[in-house]
Amino acid sequence: MNEKAYYYWLVNIPKLKAESRRVLLKTAGTAKEVYNLSEKWMAAVLDEEQLERVKKGKASWDIEGEYEKLKQKNIRFTAYGLRDYPSRLLHIPSPPAALYYKGELPKDSLPSVAIVGARRCSEYGSYVAKEFGSKLGAAGIQIISGLAIGIDGISQNAAATVGAESFGVLGCGVDICYPRCNRAVYEKIMEKGGVLSEFPPGTEPRAQNFPSRNRIISGLADLVLVVEAKEKSGTSITVDMALEQGREVYAVPGRVTDELSKGCHKLIRQGAGIASAPEDIISALYYEETALAHGKKSIKESDFLTDNLTEKEKAVWSVLDRLPQDIQEIQERLKKKKTILSIQETMAILMDLSVREVITAKNGGYMKKEVFL
Repeated sequence: MNEKAYYYWLVNIPKLKAESRRVLLKTAGTAKEVYNLSEKWMAAVLDEEQLERVKKGKASWDIEGEYEKLKQKNIRFTAYGLRDYPSRLLHIPSPPAALYYKGELPKDSLPSVAIVGARRCSEYGSYVAKEFGSKLGAAGIQIISGLAIGIDGISQNAAATVGAESFGVLGCGVDICYPRCNRAVYEKIMEKGGVLSEFPPGTEPRAQNFPSRNRIISGLADLVLVVEAKEKSGTSITVDMALEQGREVYAVPGRVTDELSKGCHKLIRQGAGIASAPEDIISALYYEETALAHGKKSIKESDFLTDNLTEKEKAVWSVLDRLPQDIQEIQERLKKKKTILSIQETMAILMDLSVREVITAKNGGYMKKEVFL
């Protein structure tokens, strides 16, 4: 019988303490051997209450049948002590006893970055999350996050869109998409990555599940990147756990007047690395020279949008970015590039490019069309 079936039984014994499970595994060696331990041997290492829990667990659990039910749900399983258990989690405080997953698990051989931040992110934060998610993903770096609304889901979607491996760590069972509005991302990341959880299938999302979920997000990463966060926020829990686990922490700076930049600026004051571009993270992982070894290519500015533009249109396009700028800002940038166009000429070009969907008009300004997402 599959060894995993025995581990699945062991981690699902109701109210069996983690310490008792560790003692049993240390005594017997494997979950199968735990199952075959005599009552006398178990009584030597467990108190009476815990011994009764194991006995009841053996009597009420169909080893082969229950594991087969799990497989029929297309849910995969690993546990601490098995070969396919992620090595990054082996040495963190309180490693999860088991992981349920759909798709794949993060590869030990590839670098990984956790991208976390505000749920109610700004337009700037959304752009940064897309930029880092797509460019790090394209460099062959695995993206880890919590599939939450905002920075988490945006960065994971960006990575998946460029064909990268992205992994969502859930605070519920992997058969439940939470939040529901991220269903498309949930499905998308399973194409090359996966979703995983320490909670059994059917577990509903509860507030108390998420702090423990965060230790897995940071534990699976070589580096944690904070994109936007208030000074006091849930993101700080992930950062604290990352530091406890010995992970590097980087933060993206923002405008000093923005509430969502205060958390990042505080981290930088406390010694976090500054991530001003995806290349900063790639350099931190010492990954530049080996990125192409995994069949990935760096993302460059999309050429297909500009192939048929005139020189003046290209000049206007080149001074835009992915945050809206008004006509005055655009004119100033053109002057700095020594491109002389009247306001009327610039406005005509902007309107024409907008109609042709080369650029986007938004909030009274103009911005480059997002080409990756």
